[in-house]
Amino acid sequence: MTFEEYYSAFKAYSDIYSDEYRKRIENLEPLLMKFMKEKGKVLDLGCGAGGFSFLLEDLGFTVVGVDNSDYMLSLARGFAKEKGSKVEFVKADARELPFEDNTFDYVLFIDNLVHFEPLDLGKAFREMARVLKPGGKLILQFTDLRTLLPVLMNGQVIGAEYWISKVLPDKDEKTVLIEFQSEEKSFRVRFNVWGKTAVELLAKLYFRKVGEEKINEHTYLQVYLPKK
Repeated sequence: MTFEEYYSAFKAYSDIYSDEYRKRIENLEPLLMKFMKEKGKVLDLGCGAGGFSFLLEDLGFTVVGVDNSDYMLSLARGFAKEKGSKVEFVKADARELPFEDNTFDYVLFIDNLVHFEPLDLGKAFREMARVLKPGGKLILQFTDLRTLLPVLMNGQVIGAEYWISKVLPDKDEKTVLIEFQSEEKSFRVRFNVWGKTAVELLAKLYFRKVGEEKINEHTYLQVYLPKK
């Protein structure tokens, strides 16, 4: 199964009006506002259906949403039309962003690490640092999947109808194949496994960490300044 199919199966990623998506926004909004006190131009990288882009637009930011999925961008543009939003949604690769140096005051990178192998994430971090203005902030939110794996292996309910039935890491635990089961069907998705230490070591090549909030036992929001 592709990530597009995975996201479409869970309203927390595909339906900005759902209770699940609203909960994601409600959990992160206070933390975003803590570190985004000055209004400015935001790159919502890996924007998906656009919920956080619309949130920041409503709060007075100028927002560009970027994703490499035509499906997710179609959702975002549809929601934008319904809302009368002026957010610009652009298809682009995080490893090669189509923006000039020093364009953005903030880069928002929420829940996207599972898509990236180390080499690709390094390229993406380099691009984020490039397009940020000096003193601009990278707002990074991620789940430490390495510490979460043992919990997932015990089974866990996901969303309204699915639970995790199998967790199959590769021998080096660099990726993990997770099987989701419902009463009617099942599907599998492969995730890249990132631990907090590895994320910080890679980010350190291009950024300096200036803030961190622990959202729950396995999830973090971190704030970085580019090394410029």
